[in-house]
Amino acid sequence: VVRTSVLSHQWKHLWPFFTGSLDFDDPDTMWDIADEKKQLKVERNNFAKRVNRILKLHHGSNIDQFSVCFEFNRYSKHRIDGWIDFAMSKRSQMRYTFPHERFTKLESSVGVSCIESLMSLTLMNVRVTGKLLEHLLSNCPLLERLHASDSDDLVTLKVCGSSLRLKYLHIIRCLEFKSIEIFAPNLESLGLVGRETEMHVNHAPCLLDVCLGGSKPVDSAICTLSSYLSQLQSLILHICIYPNEKLEFLKFQPLTNLRHLKWRVTASDGESLVYLISMVEAAPFLQKFTLELLWSKPLIEREFRKVMKYPNEHLKEVEIMGFLGRAIDMRLTVYLLESAIKLEKIVINPRSPALVGTPWEFETTEKNEGAIECANQLKKNLPQVVELLIL
Repeated sequence: VVRTSVLSHQWKHLWPFFTGSLDFDDPDTMWDIADEKKQLKVERNNFAKRVNRILKLHHGSNIDQFSVCFEFNRYSKHRIDGWIDFAMSKRSQMRYTFPHERFTKLESSVGVSCIESLMSLTLMNVRVTGKLLEHLLSNCPLLERLHASDSDDLVTLKVCGSSLRLKYLHIIRCLEFKSIEIFAPNLESLGLVGRETEMHVNHAPCLLDVCLGGSKPVDSAICTLSSYLSQLQSLILHICIYPNEKLEFLKFQPLTNLRHLKWRVTASDGESLVYLISMVEAAPFLQKFTLELLWSKPLIEREFRKVMKYPNEHLKEVEIMGFLGRAIDMRLTVYLLESAIKLEKIVINPRSPALVGTPWEFETTEKNEGAIECANQLKKNLPQVVELLIL
């Protein structure tokens, strides 16, 4: 929009009234800083000046979305506060990071009324309390999506209200988070990943998608949602299996609507994964199964316990990330392949899930090469109609 202003005198003053999305990001500079080609302190100051210069020129009464992405520190607080005031005054529907006082004080220069149109809110690495989130839920009648992650100030939260439009609620890696109470008639997606949390889901009739993870045992976490398991379509579990932990085969009630099951497992004992197979067997209409393995040392090899194979006629796709090609990996994979009698595709990725999205994701190591060689051995167990993709 700004570039077109140089083409005509008539257009020169139009762009400041732009009502679309203002997105400020500079990934190239961040990479140069990471490579020590530029200094963070200098570039942070230059970036902030550019943002402020453009915002001062904007005269429109509203914008659809406003986002700023750069590496800031606590000394940037006054600048960020100013950007938040700008976004609120433009009544943008957006995701952004903000301080408490901008929303809890009625005498704020922009006023609480300016957030009534807020539909989506994401707070990452922000000191945010349950009191503030409850205040926002009460004053944002259109809020449908709330995500908070990496906040040590978030301890308890009540998400309760018959008129709540909230559909998505995820609390991720908030290490002091202890309890949550939910009464949300429109909630579809719930995510709680972090420490052991006391969870009370009193009313969530529309719940379809759940992501759970923490120090609480798998069966205990699942039991908390026992009233809603039969209606779930997607279930993601972050599981930690500790060395020498005594595990028994888990029993699950029928997951009759489950279509996608994902385990993200941190373990040193591969044999322990066998005990989780009963969850696959409890989902007769499962279509996709994803297994992400994060192995910790020491890697313990034990004799693989044989289990009964229950055919799954609907499982079409299996994806395994963090595959090392150890005997236990191979046998578990073969079990899944033999159970999925109508399998169409299997994806094997030897890279650690922890590296996905980082510059090291596609680095080739000797360990990866060995895992790929083992994965190729699976071809002899696959029917010709099954596609094997090794990444």
